[in-house]
Amino acid sequence: MSRKSRRSFRILGSLALAGTLWLRPEPVGAQFSGFSAATIEPAREAVRLDSGLVKVPVAVRIRRGFHINSDRPNDPYLIPTELDWKPTPLRVESIDYPPAEEVEYDFSAKPLSVYSSRIEIITTFRIESLPGNLAELRGALRFQACNDEACLPPRTIPVVVPIRR
Repeated sequence: MSRKSRRSFRILGSLALAGTLWLRPEPVGAQFSGFSAATIEPAREAVRLDSGLVKVPVAVRIRRGFHINSDRPNDPYLIPTELDWKPTPLRVESIDYPPAEEVEYDFSAKPLSVYSSRIEIITTFRIESLPGNLAELRGALRFQACNDEACLPPRTIPVVVPIRR
């Protein structure tokens, strides 16, 4: 089968799937409500807060067969991966994302900038004064997961990092 024929077949298959989903009684999002192509790995140990700067790693596991867009996708319409922290007495100095993979897919004219398998995002916090009652840092990871056939709706999952003194 030629590349053009495969592409036409894939487009027709996608239209048929879209028609099937449209006829389903529940909303499409409900079908994926318990599924996440990426998850946050639990912290191996609590982060120790001292004065100055502290680096906080967040490990993200990406399900086999899926990728998520990098923090700097190659096309402006693609949804970047973003780690955002809820306000705390600590100040975010920087958020360092890992290098992305440049991967070619049949559906894209140019390579995509993606993450797959497992990545670690490092946030550097500045500690000017140690808050007495802070037990954890809370944030959220927003991403869009895709496989080589389709993309899932964007998703935001919670990030919780325990701290110790």
